[in-house]
Amino acid sequence: MERNCKNCGSLVYASKSYCADCGAKWIEKRITMRNVGVDFADMYLGIDTKFGRNFIDLFTKPHHVINGYIKGARMNYVDAIRYVFIAIFMSGIYMFVVKTFNIDITGGLANNDNFYRSIGYTEERIIETNKINAVVFEFITKYQGFIVFMTLPILALIGRITFWRNKKYNFTEHLVFHMYTYSHFVIVTTPISILLSFIDVDVLMMWSMLAYPMLFIYNTYCYKKCMYLNWQEAILKALIAVLVSIALAVISFVVGILLTVIGVVIYKKYINP
Repeated sequence: MERNCKNCGSLVYASKSYCADCGAKWIEKRITMRNVGVDFADMYLGIDTKFGRNFIDLFTKPHHVINGYIKGARMNYVDAIRYVFIAIFMSGIYMFVVKTFNIDITGGLANNDNFYRSIGYTEERIIETNKINAVVFEFITKYQGFIVFMTLPILALIGRITFWRNKKYNFTEHLVFHMYTYSHFVIVTTPISILLSFIDVDVLMMWSMLAYPMLFIYNTYCYKKCMYLNWQEAILKALIAVLVSIALAVISFVVGILLTVIGVVIYKKYINP
């Protein structure tokens, strides 16, 4: 039996569930709350069987997810942008829990006066450090989505420089790689962080300190899979990535100082002489 697509009017044969022209799904059943929920999850988050495959395969075979997306095989997994938004959503839940239950996550090692005294801080420096910690925490709380989006290009730049002679990925493809790996890391670790925030803030701080080393190890594993490296090559590339990260940090620090000095000179000479 022939039917006309309700979106574009093209023919949709009875044996087909989707329109060959516009890709719209043929729907005959009445709308229920379950249908609405499934449609919303699929349209905005992609949380259906795709999410389950994403979650598992980014542990066991990340090359299937990442290389598949880069090469155009995108039907079986959540796309990179949606996975980033899911990660931001998870981070939002974490901050919501922290604020709702008034959990002082700066009350652990990062805001522990005894800890600072043990490393030789004066009382004045302790007070200043605690103020800085509070400002940083407030900034992270307000702009966590922006921080995620700014972190990804930096990671992609490090990856592109590390694999400079390897033309398998260009910069944008390195960006896609980190969109998946960084988001996956956030999705996996955030529930643990929420749990630890209720159990022990000191343990949460220790867990937070381990986050970047764990992310680095996970990225090394994923690059090994996606670039088809052996472990010796993967470890060598990891060491190069460390050196590249340090070099970029030093360059950023120097540029920051120069810009600050230039800003002060301009302010004193032209704005407030």
